[in-house]
Amino acid sequence: MEKTNKTRRNIVSTIITLLILGLAGFLFKTLEGQKKSTVSDKVVKKERRKVEVSSFAASTQANSIAVDGRVQAHERVNLTSRVQGVMQEAGKSIKEGKYFKKGDLLFSIDKQEADYAMKAQKSSLMTAITQMMPDLKFDHVQSFDTWKSYLDQFDVNKPIKALPVAKTDQEKYYVSGKNIYNQYYNIKSQETRLNEYSIYAPFSGVITAINVYPGTLISPGQVLASMINTEQFEISTPIPLSDLKYVSIGHTVELSSSDLSKTWKGKVNRIGTQIDAATQNIPLYISVYGRGLKDGMYLKGSLKGQNLEDVTKIPKDLFVSTNAVYVVQDSTLVLKELSAVKRLSNNVMVRGLSEDDQVVSSSLAGLFEGQKVNY
Repeated sequence: MEKTNKTRRNIVSTIITLLILGLAGFLFKTLEGQKKSTVSDKVVKKERRKVEVSSFAASTQANSIAVDGRVQAHERVNLTSRVQGVMQEAGKSIKEGKYFKKGDLLFSIDKQEADYAMKAQKSSLMTAITQMMPDLKFDHVQSFDTWKSYLDQFDVNKPIKALPVAKTDQEKYYVSGKNIYNQYYNIKSQETRLNEYSIYAPFSGVITAINVYPGTLISPGQVLASMINTEQFEISTPIPLSDLKYVSIGHTVELSSSDLSKTWKGKVNRIGTQIDAATQNIPLYISVYGRGLKDGMYLKGSLKGQNLEDVTKIPKDLFVSTNAVYVVQDSTLVLKELSAVKRLSNNVMVRGLSEDDQVVSSSLAGLFEGQKVNY
C-alpha cells in the first residue's frame, strides 16, 4: 500500500512539472509576439564629405631669390712703408674719413740721406767711366765717341741714363771688368727705392685708419694707414644650393636699406665654390654701385634669376606630404605625387600637375586616399 502511494506521488509531481513548463513556454511565446524591434528596417544611407577643389594651369613664373648681407669695400688696403725715415708734412692733412683721389700724395718720408748716398754712387760710376776712357781710345776706338758723349751728359742730379751698348764682345768684357755694369744697376735700384719715400693713394677712396703723424720715425714694413675704395662695394650673401642653377654671373639685383629708405642696383660678380656643409648654402658676391653706400651697412633685396618654364604655382597648405596633393577622380580621393621645382614662403612651384586635375583646396583634416567625396 505504501509503495502504491509513493508511485502516485511521483506521477502527480511529473504532471505538475510538465504543466509548469508548458505554461512558461506559452507565456514566453505570447510576450515575444508583443515585443517591437528597436532596429530600423530602413536602408542606412552613407553621407559623403563635401570638399572644395581647384584647378591650376602651368605657366612661366618669374624667379626671385632673396639676398641680404653687409656692404664691404671691394678694395681695402693697408698702406705700408718699405723704407726708413722720419715722416714729413705731405701738404694735406691725413685724417680718418677724409677722401683722396687716386694719385694724391698721402705720406712723405725724409729721403735726404738716401739721396746723398745715391749721388755718391753716381759719382763713383762717373769716376770709373772716366778712368777707362784712355784705354777705350786705343783699344776700342769705334766706341770711344759714344762713351765720351755719355760721360759729357752725365749729371748726378738727374736720373741715370742707360749705358751705351757694347759694339763687340771684347768691349763688353772690358767694361764689365771695370765693374761699370754692377755700379749702374745698383744706382737704378737706389733710384727705384727713392720713389718709395713718397706714398700715393692707390685708388680713389677714404682713409679708415691712421697710425702715424709728421715727426714719427718710420720703419720698413710699418702700417701707416688703411684705405678703402668708395666707388665700388660688394655684398657676400648665401643662397640655397638648389637655387644655384637659376643664377649666372651678370644677373641684376635690387637692394635696399630699411634704415635709409634708399635702393641700389647690383649684379652678380662672382659665385663661390665652398659650400656650407651645415646649411647647404653657397656664397654669391654682388657688386653694388651708387651714392650713399657705406662700408658695413646692411642691405637686402631680390635677385632676378632665370625664369621657371612650364611650372604650376600651388599654395603650400594644399600638400598632404612633401610632394603630394589630393585630387578628385570619379568622386574618389587620389594621392598624386608632384615634382617640386622651387619652394617659396607660401607657395611651391611644381611640375607634373595637369590643368584638368581637380586639386582639393579645402581643409585636408580627416581625408584619406580612396575616400568618396562630393565637390
